Amino acid sequence: MSTTPGDSLDELIVRMDERGALAQIRERLGAGEDPAVLVGECRTGMERVGRLYEEGTYFISALIMAGEIIREAAELLYPRIGAAQAGTATGGGAAAGSGGAKMVIATVRGDIHDIGKNIVVALLDAEGFTMVDLGVNVTPEAVAEAVERERPDVLGLSCLLTSGYEALRETIDLVRRQSSAWHPHLPVVLGGAAVDGMVSDRLGADGWCVDAARGLDFVRALIA
Repeated sequence: MSTTPGDSLDELIVRMDERGALAQIRERLGAGEDPAVLVGECRTGMERVGRLYEEGTYFISALIMAGEIIREAAELLYPRIGAAQAGTATGGGAAAGSGGAKMVIATVRGDIHDIGKNIVVALLDAEGFTMVDLGVNVTPEAVAEAVERERPDVLGLSCLLTSGYEALRETIDLVRRQSSAWHPHLPVVLGGAAVDGMVSDRLGADGWCVDAARGLDFVRALIA
């Protein structure tokens, strides 16, 4: 696929131009650009692919192809993000910020998007959290089993597609029922382009975010 000079990063992802997208990321990183800006553009591209899928313009193969581009982009970007985040901590600030907390995180059943989830994992890991990443397309039962096994301080659920609302609801309900014996109300945080305050309230979550950096602050506040 040919690449037109000046194509935006999100446009390259929407067009499945793997070579062009990765080349642009390397070039802009080499020029000293903030990796968080590039991550935001990757997220925009993935959100656009998700909308095209929901509209019926793209099919599951497009989601998989775009997801592979994002995975390769992540390999270039996340180490830079983690290093930058660790560099802002002083005097043991990472460990102090997390208090040794643990978080289980997953993208829910029917959704294979993971860029936002992976950013959160990188940032919280740099903060000293113990992160248990279950991956993508995770069933409610698998999430509940991991929560029972790990006994985390907070659960994070990611969803980019509106078709994932039912999976979110089932997961939250199941986790809350099964964790009630050892936690009166396990905090659940939602993330992804498909969620907002209304969705969070309706599904019984404790909050939501679409920005990874704000998500970091929100998780810190939840466990404080």
